[in-house]
Amino acid sequence: MKKLLYSFMLLLLLLLFHPIISDAAPSTINQNSTLSSNTTTSVRPTYNIGILFPNASDVRNIDPALNNMIVTSEIAIQLAQQHIAEMNYLPDVQLNFTRYYSTEFKGGLTSWTTTRMIEDGINAVIGDMVSNITEISAGLTGLFQIPQCSCAASSLDLSDKANYPYFFRSMGNVVVYGAALMEWIRQMNWSMFALVYTDDDVGQQILTSMLSKSYEYNITPMTQIPLYDLGQDEISSSLQQLGTTGARIIIVADSNPGNQILILQAARSMGMLSKGWVWMLTNDLSEALSESIDAQDLEEFDGLMFISGLWNLTDVSAYNDLYALWQQQPIPSNYVDPSQFSTLGLSYNAPNAYSCAELLALGLNKALNQYPGGRQQGLLDLSTHNFNSTPMTPTFYNMNYTGPAGLMAFTATGDQKTGHFELQYMKNGTSVAFAEIRDGVYKPFPDVPILYLGSTNQWPADMATRLSLNPKSSEVAGLVIYVIASVGIVLCLIMFILIVCYRDLKMVLVSSPIFLCLQLLGISLSYISVILYVNKVSVATCIARQLTLVIGFILVIGSIIAKNYRVYRVFQNVFTLQASKLKSIYLLRLIGIFGLIALAPLIAWYALYPVVVTNHMVTMNTYCIICAYPTSNKAVDWTHLNIAELISAIVCFIMSLVSALLAWKTRRISSKWSESQQIGYVSYNTGLATIVAAPAFFLSLDQYQVAIYLKLAAILFSATFTFLVLFLPKMVFICKYMTTQHWFNFWRIYPHQHRHHHKQHDMDSDRYGSCSELTSAFRFETQSDSNAHNALVAKNLLDFTVKAHEGVLPVKKRARFHFMSIWQLKHVVVIPSKQTFMLMTTMGHKAEYHRYVSCQGMPRNNTGRFIFCVWTDKNIQLYFQVYDREALTRWVAWFNGEDQPRNNNDSDEQQYDDDDDTTDDFSRKRQKNKLPSISTLGAATFNAITTNNTSMATTDQNLESVIVPHSPVYRHQSNQIFHQTHTTSNVASPNSLADTYNFYGAPQQVYHKNDSNPISTFGAFHPDDQNSSTYSY
Repeated sequence: MKKLLYSFMLLLLLLLFHPIISDAAPSTINQNSTLSSNTTTSVRPTYNIGILFPNASDVRNIDPALNNMIVTSEIAIQLAQQHIAEMNYLPDVQLNFTRYYSTEFKGGLTSWTTTRMIEDGINAVIGDMVSNITEISAGLTGLFQIPQCSCAASSLDLSDKANYPYFFRSMGNVVVYGAALMEWIRQMNWSMFALVYTDDDVGQQILTSMLSKSYEYNITPMTQIPLYDLGQDEISSSLQQLGTTGARIIIVADSNPGNQILILQAARSMGMLSKGWVWMLTNDLSEALSESIDAQDLEEFDGLMFISGLWNLTDVSAYNDLYALWQQQPIPSNYVDPSQFSTLGLSYNAPNAYSCAELLALGLNKALNQYPGGRQQGLLDLSTHNFNSTPMTPTFYNMNYTGPAGLMAFTATGDQKTGHFELQYMKNGTSVAFAEIRDGVYKPFPDVPILYLGSTNQWPADMATRLSLNPKSSEVAGLVIYVIASVGIVLCLIMFILIVCYRDLKMVLVSSPIFLCLQLLGISLSYISVILYVNKVSVATCIARQLTLVIGFILVIGSIIAKNYRVYRVFQNVFTLQASKLKSIYLLRLIGIFGLIALAPLIAWYALYPVVVTNHMVTMNTYCIICAYPTSNKAVDWTHLNIAELISAIVCFIMSLVSALLAWKTRRISSKWSESQQIGYVSYNTGLATIVAAPAFFLSLDQYQVAIYLKLAAILFSATFTFLVLFLPKMVFICKYMTTQHWFNFWRIYPHQHRHHHKQHDMDSDRYGSCSELTSAFRFETQSDSNAHNALVAKNLLDFTVKAHEGVLPVKKRARFHFMSIWQLKHVVVIPSKQTFMLMTTMGHKAEYHRYVSCQGMPRNNTGRFIFCVWTDKNIQLYFQVYDREALTRWVAWFNGEDQPRNNNDSDEQQYDDDDDTTDDFSRKRQKNKLPSISTLGAATFNAITTNNTSMATTDQNLESVIVPHSPVYRHQSNQIFHQTHTTSNVASPNSLADTYNFYGAPQQVYHKNDSNPISTFGAFHPDDQNSSTYSY
């Protein structure tokens, strides 16, 4: 488009400054010459055909082949003119052929010449020889609807009808050349080749054509070596890179003989023109090499191969007629090798030039016959220079014409539908034809043996003798991978059967058998993906490797997330549980969503960019087979990791983080229900395996073995470790269980056949008949040392009475993000008079002390929970959850020190004062704090006994003397009475001391009220249980 715009601007300048140009460039007019004219056609209109070629003398020293093409084409056009006159194709029209001279290396002068030619009233053009200057002239002639036929320009750009609407050619373009070369490679039983191309229009076009055709013929383009600079160092560097690929079939994509000779000389110095190599060039270079290479060195180029348009179509009568005329022509003085003019002169595109001349004449005759208004009107318009040539596009010239160059059939782009090519090799400075390709059919010459480089007739291989670096089962490393993966798959299968058969065992049941099976399937797929890396590589294995690995990872980590999420949801809230959303079918949907997110990018990538198996040479003797995406972005190397794999890897990494987070969140839950420790190990080692495999994605293909074995070792390590951590304990447990059975026969192992026997067995505690066990309450029993409790009670018999309330409630600390905090059971002791409370673990191993400033009930949300919030003096918000509104009101009142209705069992609360002043003082404090006096609804109110007038200090030490950690389960022991001897006058009665001691006594029994909700009735009010301090939750 730029060239067309450039030409159009030059044309405008020419039209504006026509007088100046006419005066300034008379030499151009003098250079124009008429090849022939008819002196008896003064009454006939003239049809002017311009011949636009470079001057042969200007290119003789630079490009002898181009010199011969120009010379022979001029002669062929003269012969065509004579034949047209003899055949009387245009009896009423005079044909006039005028010679114009273009310049190969000066596009501006070519533009002026073309413009001058148009001003002279040219009706059609034959030319040009070189593609880049043909684009300039064809762009200008297309603006004026002037048909132009080329006998040598093969550029793919000229097929663009938007820029060159009236251009067509009588020889094939580079696409036809590419198809012919692929057919030659296939017929030679080669499956791969290397392409060396120059970074110009011709090189890029041949590259594009060769790559597109190679996929159609299922031939692998081993490598493409660009030549950005034709300096000696740059060429040597590129050829060294070519040598490392191991390719031995080399195609040079360049039409400039000078460039081709530089490349061949560098290859010769590096030993690449020796036996075992094949070099194919896209034009006959024998004459140019004969002139530029010393005679004693020319032998080293014997076996060099060329492909060129087939010119000697001996089975075509038009060619035979032209050949006969050719033998009668005098040898021109400017022909490079006069001795070969008669035999090889027609090989320089002379038949194509002849066909262009006859096509233009026949096309004019067709246009006159189809002219609007009739032939006479067309002749009149032609004579007045108003001839309408609008319909004369390339397809207009499809007239079933067969000339010396064969059948002329054009596509809409002006290209030949088929091509005729000849394959040659060089020997003693001349080219010898050994095969031809006509219309895509390869036809070897049976009497001509093919000569290869090194002056040998031995067929060379397409690749150097080399060793594959891919893992193979015949090697030690590949065999080890096979054995480990196979053993892992067998163990997974055995464990799968055991899980199915013993799914009612508690160790299996609480781990969710369906998710265990999915994890085993995922681990097996990981092992299978490793096996797919061994031995033969195909497109199917390339895709299966990634899909099986990703699916396996999703099944393992997704099942862990789903299973641990259920545990987290159950234990993060002891009151509210939406059981319907925790069913396995619901959690399986989560795994399906994970899989869809991770697999969607891979599926889309495979659909957009088909995978291709290709070989990459690591060294001269070693190579690796890789999966490549040749249709993807060439600017990015997707060999190790493509964008789809990167997205899937990020999704898997996020899943690993979620798995680790859930393991950390459930770390305090009993190992009966949670595998947080094992999952933590799995997450940690999965991350470690990822770190080990990460360098493999950044190593170059030259370090293929290191990269592939790092990757496979990481997968094997992660899969094996996951199996050992998650399933080895279960396998051992099941095997031990099996050995304890009297019916230890495999065919009788299925549990439902002997369920009645299991229930009476000593290990029956390890079996549960329903998956609802996870949501059922269970019983904790802890023992306390009675002497320790006695000492604590005695220590609390101090100088005054302090009122406190305690209970076991779900507590949650407010975090910045909601999911960062969970509900946890805590032993809560609140002392309203001191504005303090204590949070202890249910086992009494850890305690937290807080001062609070306010307490307030929270509005009920859609979950229906009863929650109140306490603000501490350090601006910490703690949420407490109770069973019902009554318990909520009671706890808020306790924290705020408000009055509560007194129960009938006031005897549980005892006061011991030394004198009336002390009593009055304490009474005032009670009225101020308005504290309740009894233990109700899941909490206990207790009194510290006073014997003196001194006050308890509010230090942590004194608080520890009041607050005693407890288990969440209490057993009342009313038969134990603590006696305290004191020197003060008022001493607590034994009964009151017994009540005080019983609070600190041995743990009391928990009574479970609701099997479907763990600790579901915690905090409920049971008046009958107050005296015995029995708590139901």
